[in-house]
Amino acid sequence: QVEAGFNDAFELAAYVLNSIDDDIDIFPHYFNGGDRAGVKNVFLETFGTTTIPENPSTGNDLLANIHVQRQDTENLCGNSRTLAYMHDHNTDKPTIILCDNAFNKKAVTALNGADPQNDADKKWYATCDDMNGHVSYLMNTLGATLLHEYFHFDGLVESVFGAPIIDQQDPNGNPIGYGPVQVYDNLNKDLAPFNADSYTYYALHNLWHVLCEEDFAAPRAGTDDADPDCGGQACA
Repeated sequence: QVEAGFNDAFELAAYVLNSIDDDIDIFPHYFNGGDRAGVKNVFLETFGTTTIPENPSTGNDLLANIHVQRQDTENLCGNSRTLAYMHDHNTDKPTIILCDNAFNKKAVTALNGADPQNDADKKWYATCDDMNGHVSYLMNTLGATLLHEYFHFDGLVESVFGAPIIDQQDPNGNPIGYGPVQVYDNLNKDLAPFNADSYTYYALHNLWHVLCEEDFAAPRAGTDDADPDCGGQACA
């Protein structure tokens, strides 16, 4: 599942890079128009190139420094809304911890030993049939979870906007940048370039728009952010 997740993360970024220059429909729901070049560069950094490679299967060389594990070293997976987190994000060798519920998230690209055309294996894959017509947690995948964590790797992307990409909070420490409802037209767009889920849901929205040939409506609070894999909340 994790190997397919790596591929899905690059696929999400590749779809963004194929469309971002001309995207006047989806992009404005997540970012200011003046930040387009910087947002594009953040996605380019996941590839480590200034052009879309023909086979974006390995990404930026820095990604090889990331260790992925299931051992919950900081005991954060006890929070039901946490899918994953990054340890040592400000070092050259960070670790991504995947919580058990992250493995409830499905794949888009092929899994070894699971044929997406086989009825018995379809449970492993996210498809257009899973969508509900709105930007929703239903779009989320394991690859998107990994991509979200890549954005926290300071050595990979901090230089683009000159500050880390974090999970935004209000002055009282309450999250304001998690999930489709908070990042779609609600988060202050001056903060969006520094918020990981803004990139993640922009990429997910764009991917499913292309794959399903569908214009998805705005997310609905209490419905499209009520992810059962995260305790009925937006995942963190």
